[in-house]
Amino acid sequence: MVTLKDLLVLIVVYVYVFAVIGIGEGLRRWRGLKPEFTRKMIHFFAGDAILFCPLFDTPQLIPIVPLTLGILIFFTTPRSPIGSLRSMFNVMAREEDYATGHIYGPFYYIVSVGVIVAAFALPLGAAYWPLFTLGAFALFSMFYGDGLAAIVGARWGKHKYTIRGNTRSLEGSLTVLVMSIVSAVITFTYYSYFGFWPSLGLIYPRLLTAVLFNFPVTLLLFVALLSTPIYTGLVAIVVTGSLLASIIEALSPRGLDNITLPIALTLIFVVLAYFVAPWYFTLLQLPSLF
Repeated sequence: MVTLKDLLVLIVVYVYVFAVIGIGEGLRRWRGLKPEFTRKMIHFFAGDAILFCPLFDTPQLIPIVPLTLGILIFFTTPRSPIGSLRSMFNVMAREEDYATGHIYGPFYYIVSVGVIVAAFALPLGAAYWPLFTLGAFALFSMFYGDGLAAIVGARWGKHKYTIRGNTRSLEGSLTVLVMSIVSAVITFTYYSYFGFWPSLGLIYPRLLTAVLFNFPVTLLLFVALLSTPIYTGLVAIVVTGSLLASIIEALSPRGLDNITLPIALTLIFVVLAYFVAPWYFTLLQLPSLF
């Protein structure tokens, strides 16, 4: 059931996203910068709206945000009859976007956010919502890693390499690696505070279910103790994921990394997490009593 808190947080999220766009464009005009500045501001900070996700009482409501923003961005073209949409196109478009008439980079960006949020928030009554940390890690790797890599590569990238016609720099790829590690620290620290994995905060209601219905909870916890220590597993996920992030970014065609990087990483992280803590997935399948 949607609560008043859900609606208030939803409004805050929309205000935040449009504020990022407005502030970015205001700074660009004030300093006489190129439209690429606004685009980078959006790439770095608009996606940070997922930090509001733990505040929702009803996670199934969250995919509405990327859905509506995705529709808005899709219809943001230089030929739009709505002046504000034409202006938005001009402040975010690359040169090649004028040929296609669409800003596909930001569109893929918001599609990735929507797909990943929905994948954790919708199935089985949001039973797997506590695992959203994994998706957030992948998304922040795109926000910060991919976003900063383009700047570093363009300004300081001296060691170029080309794969399948896509030219990257070692400096840019190293930036993706480093910023992915930073993203991991941010996500696992922040979301754990709200009880998301690797914390057990959101699993307690299901533990109660197991106890009341004679589910072999003792066996589950025993298996948990025998499993790879949770923080050792986290280190493995962070290091492996960060390395893969730099590889996926390097292999992705220009513009498509906004969708290939976060979605591929999320799938990989879920598989890795299952091997680290399969008992956690088992508990998530139990109904929550409160």
